[in-house]
Amino acid sequence: MSIRIAVSAVAICAGAAQADLVISELSTKSAYNPEDYFEITNTGSVAVDISGWAFDDESADYGSAAFLENITMIGAGESVVFFQQDSSDPFADADLFRSFWGGLGGVQVGWYDGAGLGKGDAITIFDADGNIALSLEYGMTEPNQTHAGDWAAGNFDGSDIHENEAAVWVPGSDGEYVLAGAGVYGSFQNTAGEWGSPGVIPAPGVLAMFGLAGLAARRRRG
Repeated sequence: MSIRIAVSAVAICAGAAQADLVISELSTKSAYNPEDYFEITNTGSVAVDISGWAFDDESADYGSAAFLENITMIGAGESVVFFQQDSSDPFADADLFRSFWGGLGGVQVGWYDGAGLGKGDAITIFDADGNIALSLEYGMTEPNQTHAGDWAAGNFDGSDIHENEAAVWVPGSDGEYVLAGAGVYGSFQNTAGEWGSPGVIPAPGVLAMFGLAGLAARRRRG
């Protein structure tokens, strides 16, 4: 059963438009590569330019950060996905990732050639000036650090029963996440039977909260 987990999801942004971005999903282990991904959703009413933005994990070291590739703009109400590059051909990796998740028609998919996401880790996103724009810590629990799925499910006993599932942001919340699963915020299964909702934007009722009800039809799943 999914439970809500309150976390320290920090959005430290230079501009008002950037402040409308949220890390809306993360998956830190899969049966297949590319293994890790995270999703960013623009809950605002204007597009946000993310050209030159970069990713690092819990070290939060801009000097070691990897650029976010293949996506430069996140439209109002749009959810985009970034995965960890797995080979020397990121476009082939992107095709594999899309196929793994049923095609993801209409979803912008990007990548980064940097650190992977493990148990008890973090997503740190830097803007083009090297400032932290978004930061999310997960799974840093005692006595066992966990992957994102077990963290979101509140499973901290080290059994890893949800390690292949995604953690999904509760739309409109201040940093609450639940385990992806049937009926959970647009979750669906990939070809391995793992649950997630990469590219699925919030439900119409949530979009209305942000003044984006007219964009409700733009669900990002093919």
